[in-house]
Amino acid sequence: MLKNKGALGLVVEYGSDTSDDDVPGPRVSTKRTHKSDDELSDSERHYNKKDKMLPVPQVFRELSSDQHTDDPALHDDRIRSFAHVRGNWASYAYIPFENIDGVVDLVECIINKLAGKIPLKQTDDFHISLSKTVILKYHWIPTFVESIKSRIELSRKFLVIFDGLKIYCNEERTRTFIGLQIGSGYDSLLRIVEIVDKCLEEFSLATFYKDPSFHMSIAWCVGDFENELKSILPELNQKFSELTEAYTQEYWYIFVQSIYFKTGNKLFQFNLT
Repeated sequence: MLKNKGALGLVVEYGSDTSDDDVPGPRVSTKRTHKSDDELSDSERHYNKKDKMLPVPQVFRELSSDQHTDDPALHDDRIRSFAHVRGNWASYAYIPFENIDGVVDLVECIINKLAGKIPLKQTDDFHISLSKTVILKYHWIPTFVESIKSRIELSRKFLVIFDGLKIYCNEERTRTFIGLQIGSGYDSLLRIVEIVDKCLEEFSLATFYKDPSFHMSIAWCVGDFENELKSILPELNQKFSELTEAYTQEYWYIFVQSIYFKTGNKLFQFNLT
């Protein structure tokens, strides 16, 4: 029985036990001979090259390509505002809204009213934006997050109250939104935006809109339907007024205790004082 040995030891042992002298008959070497390239036939050269070329592992083939083809069908026909690039993380600051029952009822009424005319959909997550969606390099994230945290944690909690509906369209005119606009809490929101903007400027990123119209998007559609929706806005606001009477007050305001920052699949929460 062979003892456990390294590969080199086995080679040495094999070489010491077996030699050309052990083969009976004429002296014929049992060692494999190799032809030079000049001695090979065309077919031998072909197969010899195939043997030498190892396939590239799939993982490296995937890493070698930085191209990403966007498929709007995977995200409700929404169109990307910027190209996907590996290592770049879409990021934004916001305030979430959780008491959604009254808002969901309002959205259902609006969608039913416009069925067959404008293809509206309910917003996936109700929130108030505090920044544009910007691109952060992955290695910037820790520094950026610490910059926001150190500034925002000195800010006080505040109240935001909704007071009506308004129509919005994104800068590219590719999506139209129905939003609940802010009636109270504007100055407090503006102070938070100024803090976030300072952090963005440190990384030469786009700041928020000047004189922002703070709102919470509740429904949206692909395309520019701003004029069509504005024409029926009085009717939509009438429905909003009816529902504010049907639901208690807590369904129409946010007590802001934290600010959230989402970058890629990471979510950070910054508590106010």
